[in-house]
Amino acid sequence: MKKMKTLAALGMALVLAAGVLAGCSTVSPGQVSKADREEAEVDPKKLEADISVVVPRGDYLDFMKKEVVPQFEKAYPKVTVKVEPEPDGGQLDARIAAGDAPNLWVGVFGYLPAKYAKVGKLVDMDDLPGSKELFNRIDENFIHRDYGGLYYVPWNATTQMLIYNKDLFKKAGLDPNKPPKTFDEYLEYAKKIDALPAQDGKEVYGNTFWNNQLSSGGWYWTMLAQIYYNMNDGKYQLFNKYGTDIVFDKEQANMDEFFRFAREAQKYAPKTMDPEKQQDFFSRNTGMWIQYGYGWKTNLEQAKGKPMKIGKDVGVAPLPTMKKGQTSWSTLDGRALMIFKGDKAEEQASWEFTKFLMKDDINLKACKELGQLPTLKSIKDDPYFKRPETKPFVDQLEHTLPNEAFAVLDPVSNELLQTYQQVVVDRSLTPEEGVKQAAEKARKILRKEK
Repeated sequence: MKKMKTLAALGMALVLAAGVLAGCSTVSPGQVSKADREEAEVDPKKLEADISVVVPRGDYLDFMKKEVVPQFEKAYPKVTVKVEPEPDGGQLDARIAAGDAPNLWVGVFGYLPAKYAKVGKLVDMDDLPGSKELFNRIDENFIHRDYGGLYYVPWNATTQMLIYNKDLFKKAGLDPNKPPKTFDEYLEYAKKIDALPAQDGKEVYGNTFWNNQLSSGGWYWTMLAQIYYNMNDGKYQLFNKYGTDIVFDKEQANMDEFFRFAREAQKYAPKTMDPEKQQDFFSRNTGMWIQYGYGWKTNLEQAKGKPMKIGKDVGVAPLPTMKKGQTSWSTLDGRALMIFKGDKAEEQASWEFTKFLMKDDINLKACKELGQLPTLKSIKDDPYFKRPETKPFVDQLEHTLPNEAFAVLDPVSNELLQTYQQVVVDRSLTPEEGVKQAAEKARKILRKEK
């Protein structure tokens, strides 16, 4: 089905982003000097280079090829931009290891730039001409320094909220204009919806989780983390501020409560999201999805039968909290523009391409066509972001926690997801046993990293 191909493609983009290991760039670190990078702005008519840009498949690939590259190559007539889709599986790992890293990669921000920066494979954008001007135009909430440098430009952003099926709310005797405020209410609502009779011969589910991705890599933790954050009022993530130890096993972090909630909610959910069996939100037989990202609006347009409209068919709400009145937190994610070290002309052309992507008109169009949220201060007040289906996500950005920028996040998250499988899906561990096991494995990973 086309709608789930879109969802799968988005997931694969995240899989690739999380799974890429720092490998060998085409040029040894330090080949281009800091002085070379800091020289005056280049002349667009004279700059000559061939650069490769790797982007997610689907809409990103089409947008880059049709909307961006023709305009850029017209402005920079001696620069050729080759746009490539992210390869499947771990093929990008092999490319990098073989010395075939792209010049620019549209990955995700958080720990990924930190991973590459740690091993010296990325260009520090602090050194580049026009850097201060560009970063001053970006909301500081999206900027993070890794190892003292700036190794990515946040092209766009996204966050996650709760969506719910208004029709199923009505059928279950629930007010479609009053989504659950607390986790207890959420479980109560899920139970009522789950008890509804079959719809068009298909079982009705109270809620759903994308459990298919539990074994796909540590990236999937970013689709569960927002639930955990609301168990502790956004005060704890996985690590301390230095990344030297975990904190999720502290009593106040409430990781056990996170496991306990998910375990109970799983009773009213299919084991996996399977569109072929109509076991997903977009098949109209699932009451709630607590993991919906703004970038997935295309899936609503491709829902079973006809498009599902936010406001009419679908409600959007902040995630539940432990107690009424608490702030609802979510994750902060988005696309990061990272430049791999290359020769002087390649780095210059890649930086010019990056700045081109951050032009107001190009950036706004990208947000609209790719279903993303703004990072540029100059466009955040555009009427597009004030629409009823968009504004809740823009407002939620004020209460988000960015993915932790530690290279070790991926393996630790992977261990946590394996424990989640055992506690929540298989029910072979208690929540308390799960926290203990995940903490022990995480600290073992941290010891190996030292």
